Amino acid sequence: MAKKMKIVTVCGCGLGSSLMAKTSIEKIMKEFGVTASIEASDAGTAKGYPSDLVVTTTMLKPRVGEIPGTPVVAVKSFMNVDELREVMRPHVEEFKKKNNM
Repeated sequence: MAKKMKIVTVCGCGLGSSLMAKTSIEKIMKEFGVTASIEASDAGTAKGYPSDLVVTTTMLKPRVGEIPGTPVVAVKSFMNVDELREVMRPHVEEFKKKNNM
C-alpha cells in the first residue's frame, strides 16, 4: 500500500478557505497520482499536526511560522488552483521520490 502524503491547509479559523483549499488539493493530488490525507487547520494548531507539507496564504505565513522538518508554502489565494499546483509540485515530487512512487 502506498504511503499517504500528509498535508495541512491553514486559514485564519480553519473553517473557511482552508476547507476550500482542501477540496482543491484533493483534486490536485489525484492529478499527481498521490494519495493524500488533508487536514484543514487554523494557524495556531497547524504545528500540532504531523505533516509532509503545510499550505497557507501569504498573509498567514508569518503566523504559521517555521515548522521543523516540514515545508510551509504560501499562495496569494486558495482559489487559484494553478498557483496551488505550482507551489506544491516540487514537494509532491520530492515525496514521490523519497517513497519510491
